[in-house]
Amino acid sequence: MKAKLRVLMVADVSPARPGGGGERMLWEQAWRLAARGHDVRIVSRAPGDGEAAAEVRQGVRMSPFRVNRRTSVRFAVSSMLAARRAVTRALREEPADVLHVHQPFAGYGALGSRPARHVPTLYSFYSPAPLEYRARRRMTAHHHGGWTGELGVVALWAIERACLRRAGLIHVLSDFSAAQLWRLYRIPRERLVRIDGAVATDRFRPATDREAIRQALGLPANRPVLLSVRNLEARMGLDRLIRALAILAPDAVGPLLLIGGTGSMRRELESLSEGLGLRTHVRFLGFIPDEALPLYYQAADLFVLPTGELEGFGLVTVEALACGTPVLGTPVGATPEILVPLSPALVFRGLAPEVMADDICRFLEWRARDPQAHARLREACRCHAETRYHWDAAIDGLEGALTRVVGGGPRRLA
Repeated sequence: MKAKLRVLMVADVSPARPGGGGERMLWEQAWRLAARGHDVRIVSRAPGDGEAAAEVRQGVRMSPFRVNRRTSVRFAVSSMLAARRAVTRALREEPADVLHVHQPFAGYGALGSRPARHVPTLYSFYSPAPLEYRARRRMTAHHHGGWTGELGVVALWAIERACLRRAGLIHVLSDFSAAQLWRLYRIPRERLVRIDGAVATDRFRPATDREAIRQALGLPANRPVLLSVRNLEARMGLDRLIRALAILAPDAVGPLLLIGGTGSMRRELESLSEGLGLRTHVRFLGFIPDEALPLYYQAADLFVLPTGELEGFGLVTVEALACGTPVLGTPVGATPEILVPLSPALVFRGLAPEVMADDICRFLEWRARDPQAHARLREACRCHAETRYHWDAAIDGLEGALTRVVGGGPRRLA
């Protein structure tokens, strides 16, 4: 039996508002560790400008800190300083056996806290922060272009590098991320532990009556339904997917594409759809509440992941598979690591809209031609998620990594 640990998690995202994969990953790790008897606290940036009240949920104590969002510089600096103050306060109130850091701004602040200097640290690396910043250039008020943007990228290199060097052990979700760490920061594999992402298979599961769910969601019964849930940003490749749909859907009974998510490119993507004559073929759903997300996965005939770069894992991919919904994904990042063991045919042959259109068309034709084989694929998708991406194995790995860090200490492990 593993010793019970006092774990202090530090993050730039808040489990109080599950808006994406990072928030869901943080919360699942926290409450599942707490359910195993560990003492888990979370210090995280407050999700908005309102009151940041501490709360306890499912045995996890959460303490949000507020930041100044008026300018990019104030946002970054206040994120680090507020995290430092919050972690200092938390450790003075009650010591921790290990810090589990999830993102660089809050992580840099936490690791600069005087009480944290001798606390062993596990850092979870999901995607390189400077490259994420560069990919979102001019997409939000905090992602600048020009010299300002380049200075931001340089600053993020330094901040993330400092976090990685301080950590005793670094958690990655994929071999792709491990290779990124070596290429970008020269972090050797002996300092890494791979723990795959996981999906809550009790919530994300196949529907007993897909037609009833489609009817409840107002979806047509006689058209193929494609789904993509992404941040509406450039690197997600949704423009290519829409162009591929224009090739696929020359008439009114072609596939219906559902796009869930928010982001700076929504108007641009809506204009693109209108310009390509896809008004009846594309629906923008906006933010899909966490409780409704499984229903859309269950209702879809195919989930499409058109990402162009930096796909360190893809939680939506395994969520869709857990619902028995096949996924076609681009050969980018860790997506092939998830899909190839299930079927190499589920990876697009390229990124061009013409190639994507051809591969989607082949899938839909095969589905119509051999419904029994399609039903077997849906069962295989669920089995793949259950056997390779379940939370029991992920928490076993996380427990082991945290225990290893505590036992080895940050410097001896490094």
